[in-house]
Amino acid sequence: MTLLIEFQIIRQDKMKIVIITEGSSKIGFGHITRCTSIYQAFKVNGLKPNFIVNGDSSVESILKNTKYEIFDWLEYPEKLYKSLKGSSIIIIDSYLADKGLYERIAQFSSVNIYIDDNNRINYPKGILVNGSIHAEKLDYLFSNEIDYLLGSQFIPLRRQFWNIPDKEVNPTLQNVMITFGGDDLRNLTPKILKILNENYPSLNKKIVIGSGFNNVSDIEKLKDEKTELIYYPHADGMLNTMLESDITISAGGQTLYELARVGVPTIAISVAHNQTHNVENWQKVGFIELAGYWDDENLLKNILDKLELLKDRKIRLEKKNIGQEAVDGKGALKIAKYSLNRYYSNKITLRPAMYRDVRNIFELSNDNDVRENSFNHSKIRFEDHEKWFKSKIEDENNIFLVVNIQDNFAGQVRFELEGDSATVSISIKEEFRELGLGKNFLKKAIDYLKVNSPQISMVNAYIKDNNPSSLKLFEKMDFEFNKILFIKNQKAFEFTYMMGD
Repeated sequence: MTLLIEFQIIRQDKMKIVIITEGSSKIGFGHITRCTSIYQAFKVNGLKPNFIVNGDSSVESILKNTKYEIFDWLEYPEKLYKSLKGSSIIIIDSYLADKGLYERIAQFSSVNIYIDDNNRINYPKGILVNGSIHAEKLDYLFSNEIDYLLGSQFIPLRRQFWNIPDKEVNPTLQNVMITFGGDDLRNLTPKILKILNENYPSLNKKIVIGSGFNNVSDIEKLKDEKTELIYYPHADGMLNTMLESDITISAGGQTLYELARVGVPTIAISVAHNQTHNVENWQKVGFIELAGYWDDENLLKNILDKLELLKDRKIRLEKKNIGQEAVDGKGALKIAKYSLNRYYSNKITLRPAMYRDVRNIFELSNDNDVRENSFNHSKIRFEDHEKWFKSKIEDENNIFLVVNIQDNFAGQVRFELEGDSATVSISIKEEFRELGLGKNFLKKAIDYLKVNSPQISMVNAYIKDNNPSSLKLFEKMDFEFNKILFIKNQKAFEFTYMMGD
C-alpha cells in the first residue's frame, strides 16, 4: 500500500490533468457523471485530475472526494486560464463552450481531449472522443491534426461498470426499473408509476429518485407495497438495481450505455432534443424499444405496448446480448490510456546504460511480472545482478539502452549481437505498462540499432507462449513469426524483424 501511495504522489507531481465541464440542477449532470469515470480511469494510472465545473452546489455530491472548482468559466474566462497554467492534459466536455474558447484552452496543454456527442463544432488540434452508438455515422470533417476515438467502445462509464457479474434473464417479468436521470426534467416518473400501478399491480417497481427531482412528493403518494423508492443512488446502487431488474424504463441519455453494459432491455423515452440521435440509433441496433418522445400523445400507451413485448424472455435475452456486445465498459480506461500514450510519446528518450542505472535495472528485473515473463523465474540477488550488469555494459556485443520519460526511468531495451543478427529483450516499468508505449520504446531502439550497428540485418525475439501482451507488441512492430521452440523447457515463439524492411 505504501508503494502505491508513493507512486501516485510521484506521478501527480509530474503531471497536471484538468477536466473542464458543466452541470447543475437546471441542465442536468450527464457531463459530470461521465467525466467522473474519466477521472477514475486516470486515478487507476496513479493520477488525480482537477475538475473545473460551470455549475451550482448541486454537483458537489457527485464531485465528492475529488479536487474541484465550481464557477462560471464562460463569464470568468481569465480565472479559468489561470487554473489551466502548467497543464499536461486537458479534457473538455461541454455544450456551452464555443470554438474560440476551445482554441484558447488548447494553448495551455500539449494533449487536449474533446468529448463530443453530435459533431457540435470543428475542434482544434487534439483527441476527439465520441462514444455514442451513432458516432461513426456523423459527418466529421476528418483532420490530420485530430485523433478520432469513435463508437460505443469509447463511451466512458463509471468504474463500477468496468467489470460486472453476469446478469440472469428471468423467465417472466418480475422487476422493472424506472430512471430519468438526476432531475426528471419532464416529470415522467409519477405518470409512469401510476400506469404501472393500474395495469401491472403485481410487478415490482424500482424507482430511482435523483438529487434534482422536484416531484418527490408526487412519487411518494403513488408508492404501494410493490414499489421501492431508491433515493439518490451512487454508481454501486445503480448497478445493483440494474442487475435486479428485468427491464428498465429510462430517458435516452448516458444511462442507456450503463444499461447496455449490464444487459437490461430498455424502454427508452427521448426527453431532450440532444437525445434524438442516441435513441434512434440504439433502436436500430436493437437494444432498446423506443416508446417515443416525452411530449408524444400516445407515450403512455406505447410504454404499455413495449412492456407487453418484453414479456418474451427470448427477446430480452437477445437485447441483453446486443447491449453487452456494443459496450464493454472500458471506454474511460481507453481514453486515459490513449491520452497518456500521446503525452508520454513525445517525452521518450533513449541512451546507453551506465553503471549508475544498476539499481533501476535491478528493481525492474526483479519485478514480479518481469520475472514471470522471463525464462528464468527466480528472483535475482543484487550481487549477482551487479556483476552481470557490469559485464553487459562493457560488452561490445551488447547494446544496452535505458528508456526515460521526462527524465524518469521507464524501462530498458537490450540487444545481444552475434554476427549480422541480434536478439532483443524489452522490459517496461510498471507505471508505464498497458499504455501502448512498448511500440514507441522498441521503434526508437531499433532506429538506434540501425545507426550504431549497421551490420545487423535481422533482429530475433523469443516470447513465452503465456505472454500475450509481448506477442501483440512484436506483431505490431512487424516482427514475423518463425517457429515454436523450447527454451529452458518452456514453450516459446520465435519472431524475426528484417532491418531492411
